[in-house]
Amino acid sequence: MTEKLVYRPREAQAALGIKGTKFWALVKAGALETRKMGGATVVPAESLRRFVDGLPAPSAGAN
Repeated sequence: MTEKLVYRPREAQAALGIKGTKFWALVKAGALETRKMGGATVVPAESLRRFVDGLPAPSAGAN
């Protein structure tokens, strides 16, 4: 199966487990990158990976 290269905003929100308000706040803050593909807004898969990789690791003893 081929890995997706871009995600629509709702797909990216679902992948991250966040709602629209948080998603667009992350875009506005520059934490997530968006692009235009025709008239559609898309999020490159690499942008999602960078965001997740940049999240802090849980501290010792945290669930």
